[in-house]
Amino acid sequence: MTGLGLLALAPLRLRPPVLRPPGAREDFLARCIRCGKCLEACPYDTLRPLGITAGANAHTPYIEPLTTPCYLCHERGPDGVDRPLSKFLRCTEACPTGALRKIENDKEVLATLPEELRIGVSVLQEELCLAWQFDVCGECYYNCPLKDKAMMDSPPYLAKEGGLRPWVNPKHCVGCGMCNYVCPVREEVAQARMQAPLSLYEARYASMVRNLLGRAGPGAKLPAVRVLPRT
Repeated sequence: MTGLGLLALAPLRLRPPVLRPPGAREDFLARCIRCGKCLEACPYDTLRPLGITAGANAHTPYIEPLTTPCYLCHERGPDGVDRPLSKFLRCTEACPTGALRKIENDKEVLATLPEELRIGVSVLQEELCLAWQFDVCGECYYNCPLKDKAMMDSPPYLAKEGGLRPWVNPKHCVGCGMCNYVCPVREEVAQARMQAPLSLYEARYASMVRNLLGRAGPGAKLPAVRVLPRT
């Protein structure tokens, strides 16, 4: 039996479902030929190939936002403004089989993608969010590439009385994972001890993160904002 045949028979060990690149069609697995062109085209090495333990999904691209989020082929200039690197998202343009549908690299287009072409959707846990609990942070809001569309400074049901209360608008969230990547509510920040040298990041948030995780107890799903795959 060939190697590809063995892969096809190998058990699927992906639980929960992985995050696929933007533009992944419903028939993505049937169309993807594992050529790696999308991985080569990604300017930030966001896309990674699944290993052979993924069975039939081996060598197909996925995203792990805690390692490297999808930057949506944008680059932030010294003036703080994000600019597109290309006319289309590079992975979608490189795909030779249409497994990834070509997506124009425009923020209005990205914020209104059909659900089946998004990477996933972010979910924010208010009880674990530093902005909601202590009026600090806002890393997710300020770093969102679709700020004020996908990540809002407050939910529509809450009067703006000062202070930031990040809220994900699921209608516009593309699931890039930037919020997940920058969220400081995670174990490694909580475990930072007040010993020199502390990074600015740890010094700013560590004690509050320990407070939050102490309240939440074991089993808290971290970070405070996570990306869920499309259903």
